[in-house]
Amino acid sequence: MATLSTYLAEVRRLLHDANANFWTDADLTTYINEARARVVRDTGCLRTLQQTYSPLAPSGVAATAWSAGAVVAVNNYIYYNIYIYQVTVGGVLGTTAPPYPDGVSATPPSAAFANGTATIKYVQNAEIIPFSSLPQGAATLDILNVTLYWGNSRIPLRYMPWTQFNSDLRYWQNYMGRPIAFSVYGQAQIYIAPIPDQTYSIEIDSVVLPTDLVLTSDVDTIMEPYNRPVSFYAAHKAKYQEQSYGEAEIFKQEYIKHVSSVLNSVYTRRIPNPYSTPY
Repeated sequence: MATLSTYLAEVRRLLHDANANFWTDADLTTYINEARARVVRDTGCLRTLQQTYSPLAPSGVAATAWSAGAVVAVNNYIYYNIYIYQVTVGGVLGTTAPPYPDGVSATPPSAAFANGTATIKYVQNAEIIPFSSLPQGAATLDILNVTLYWGNSRIPLRYMPWTQFNSDLRYWQNYMGRPIAFSVYGQAQIYIAPIPDQTYSIEIDSVVLPTDLVLTSDVDTIMEPYNRPVSFYAAHKAKYQEQSYGEAEIFKQEYIKHVSSVLNSVYTRRIPNPYSTPY
């Protein structure tokens, strides 16, 4: 497994700068970490299953269903219908649920309002799972699959492009039930639909960015053969900074060739079902 030390040595060999006459270790470390992130973006090699819930509070904890007469504390999260609320003043929830959606405004008011002796404030829709609320947080790069836990079953949700998802599954504001589909909106939000009718455990198959290497002994989480292109992209960045654009382009082309070679060498060669005949 590669370490920052082995990366530094390899990049210096490519740059013919073994004695660090032109680039400091700090500069090359920055380029190496940029290269590692670029490799993950280009190959999707770092995947992880993140466990979370829906409806999900912005803090990353599961919101609990509103219940008349329930005792709530400050910073608790509750959901009712299609919205999630944060408790700003603790107390006992009233006998009447929050009156939203009301058919007038798309979301509840931004100001906190009373519910029983407690005070609650709208924070987000119950259909949203922000990347920042996931265990990997902002390091989450892409969402590949979403699986819902329902009783003893794992139910993979269907992926739908946002435009289709929005038109087919978000027509009715208060359409609630067991989620059947998901979509990714923008760079940092997952939407699921229908809006959950209860709290569900969810497993998210995601691509995550690598943690920066800092110490020379730090071991990279990117393993063979995906770590092979890293040094070429780091050398490209170093030469580009030096304004040696011709050499920088050569290293970039070598990076692209190595990424293509890696993807070809690990191309899935699995038989989906060895006991069945092709359709």
